[in-house]
Amino acid sequence: MQGVQQVSVPHSASRQQIVRLAWLVICLATLLFCVLLGSSGYGLWRYRTFAMDMQGGTLIARSPIEWITWKRRDRSTFERPLAEQTLSEGDQVRINPFAGYGQAATIRLFDNNTLDMWAGADVRLAMLQTSRWNDREQIVILQQLDGYVRYDLPHILPYRQTTYRVIAGETTVDLSPGGSYSIEIIAPEGRVYLPGREPLVPVRVDVAVRAGFAEVYGAGERVLLAAGQRVEADPSGYPSLPVPARWELVQDGNFNTFSVEEYNNTTVPDQPSLPRANTWEVFSVVAEPGATPNGFFSLSQGCPPPQVNNECDRREWRNAAWFIRSGNQSRSFVTGVSQTFGFDDRGVDISEYRSLVFSAWVRILDQSIELTGERGTECPIMVRFLGKKDNPTDPEQQAVLCVYASTDETREPVRDPGLQYQRIVPYEWHHVQLQLRHANWVPDFKYLRSVEVYANGHDYDSRITNISLIGSHYYYSSDSVR
Repeated sequence: MQGVQQVSVPHSASRQQIVRLAWLVICLATLLFCVLLGSSGYGLWRYRTFAMDMQGGTLIARSPIEWITWKRRDRSTFERPLAEQTLSEGDQVRINPFAGYGQAATIRLFDNNTLDMWAGADVRLAMLQTSRWNDREQIVILQQLDGYVRYDLPHILPYRQTTYRVIAGETTVDLSPGGSYSIEIIAPEGRVYLPGREPLVPVRVDVAVRAGFAEVYGAGERVLLAAGQRVEADPSGYPSLPVPARWELVQDGNFNTFSVEEYNNTTVPDQPSLPRANTWEVFSVVAEPGATPNGFFSLSQGCPPPQVNNECDRREWRNAAWFIRSGNQSRSFVTGVSQTFGFDDRGVDISEYRSLVFSAWVRILDQSIELTGERGTECPIMVRFLGKKDNPTDPEQQAVLCVYASTDETREPVRDPGLQYQRIVPYEWHHVQLQLRHANWVPDFKYLRSVEVYANGHDYDSRITNISLIGSHYYYSSDSVR
């Protein structure tokens, strides 16, 4: 009998193990496919959601083009732009400090946001980007390196999230849409530049809001600014508390910074080693041929105005500029002080000030000439402003205030057509305030070089203190003199 051949059959457990392994492979493959499909879908969604396009702008020259330079983002040298030069992200625009007064150039960005640049301004378009496929986001980041720039932002924006940011030194400023803002970088004297590099000396930053809201960040602090407010950030970026958006142009208006000798030493230019004032400069002029040059500048001390006697505590006494001439003189002589504005006495651009208010306390104790004299120019207190209307090549113009003393309101003085007049009561302190943007003064001046305060006449004894000249973006019409 033949033997039966035996065939080995896999064990049931082995077959189940193979089946499980096969299902595991199928599940892993399916999972990997789903992950790859989901990742591709997410990547496509993210790309369509977060993809950004670079944008640009247009440079519009408002002063002679030779005062404006432009640097492409991939270049190291500046070149002269076209009258309406196309700009891209990373480009930089710089205005020569001697470009004149008012707006030297305007950068109109892709969304109609405008940057008006004054002489000395320097701005880099650090980032200009918008969402490519949707209306999700717009980012505008500007780096202001120098000078004064005004930012005007549109009210209606096509993107749901918008960032307008200006980086100035160590200070960051976020601007809200629909507002108007100004940022000025204030450099200390002796600022040092190296070719192709930023200044070595740290700067202060002045931020003001005309309309809208701004957030100022620096040194770990945050300040919110509303319309009509400003802050000043120190070189570390630390912002001050908000204050009204006004700027004082006159220094040392109370004559407290220097001694009488230091003020009078300004009349001795050939001895530079003498200690001297750097705010007010004393001067004198022979107003009539043959006049004896014996008018003097000094300081008087007494109770603060409007007190006329010295019955207050001596610790409350204040200084006043004192112009005095005596001896029954018969010819006119001028004695006064002057202050020139701006860095290096170059004057200041006042084109942004819709309001320019001068104020002072004045007192006349003696004037030997009745009223304003035969020519209407012999006044014991006179204030003269020197400036220009539009361009550096314009002739310098002046506006002059004459203050005289009289108790008779019915007597009219001789009037010079180039002067404005104010009568005050003798011996009393009087507060003079005038809006220089009024039609009688300097309504359209863009530049102010100096202010002079002086006495003109035969014998006089007059005083002035608390001198102030405040510029503002808002017009104030409360004058006492027009």
